[in-house]
Amino acid sequence: MLRVATILGMTALLSACGGTPPNAKIPTDSVIKGVNYIGATVSDLDRTAGLYDASVELQTVDDAGISESAQFDTLAGRTGVAAQTRLMRSVNAQVRFMSFANPSAEAQATSPMDVQGPGIAHVCYQVDEKTQAYQKFLAGGAKHIGDREMVQINPQNPVYYAYARDFDGLISEIEHVDISALELPEPPKHQYRIRHVSLATSDIDRIVDFYAKFLNQPEPRRVGTLFAVKSENIDKVSGLAGSEVEMAWFQVRNLELEIFQYHSHPTKDRDEPRPIDAPGYNMIVFDVSDMEAARKRLVDAGGTVVTESGPLDGGQIMYGRDPDGNLIGLQTVATDSVYSSRNFKDNGT
Repeated sequence: MLRVATILGMTALLSACGGTPPNAKIPTDSVIKGVNYIGATVSDLDRTAGLYDASVELQTVDDAGISESAQFDTLAGRTGVAAQTRLMRSVNAQVRFMSFANPSAEAQATSPMDVQGPGIAHVCYQVDEKTQAYQKFLAGGAKHIGDREMVQINPQNPVYYAYARDFDGLISEIEHVDISALELPEPPKHQYRIRHVSLATSDIDRIVDFYAKFLNQPEPRRVGTLFAVKSENIDKVSGLAGSEVEMAWFQVRNLELEIFQYHSHPTKDRDEPRPIDAPGYNMIVFDVSDMEAARKRLVDAGGTVVTESGPLDGGQIMYGRDPDGNLIGLQTVATDSVYSSRNFKDNGT
């Protein structure tokens, strides 16, 4: 959106979402080229698509079915797994919503993700406040988590924040940017953008170390390492009183990866990974140029392999997990595939 990639550096220090510092060069990598999509399990594809289209302008670009997949059987821990999926796109990134036939009893009993995780906690949408995306999200059936009214965390930054859950409990962070308060040389190109996907962890040092090696970015931006970030306004967004947060960010070309730890509200790790067919975000799929090199990166960084490479979406994909158990896809597809992260002109800026 809106050259928001550069504006975000100005709004980063005490914001609920951090950002790439001003004029920072987005890192390039020979192996990991971007994020193809964020996966999410939902109960009703049409209802979910309608909500995200109407509020944050995600647009459907592909419908597909997954069945007779040994890989998905492995991921789900049972045979005969089947799902319908819908790929929905913003200007820089996309979400693949999945509706599983006959979800497991464990999946159905799994509680919605807490704000503090553990796991893939939320997706952040950054928009021009004139879109009224947050108000549309609530009008469409979403429920606010903290204060109902959006919160300006730092009075020097014209950005307003809110957390809300959709029908299935998936958390979205919505940022409204007051464009009129910014001195821009020309109007923004886009009003909507996926800002980041966020991982909540009980051990930020461990997971940052993994992604620093996996993404070949040894010096991610971090805040709160000496003194945790805290304020009443952050509490109003998170709905967690007395919250104290430490955060880090990696830019993976077209999408930012945020990692955070609530020191004030300890994250309880799961004994087993969250079921893939449980409502919630279920995977982050990276666009890779070399499957074997990406696999080696994953293992060398401290991740684990879950499945070997197999066919999906006209390309190949393998799955692994980071040290927190978050599911990672490593996918090779043609650059003109709708699933490829390299389909976004100028990364959506």
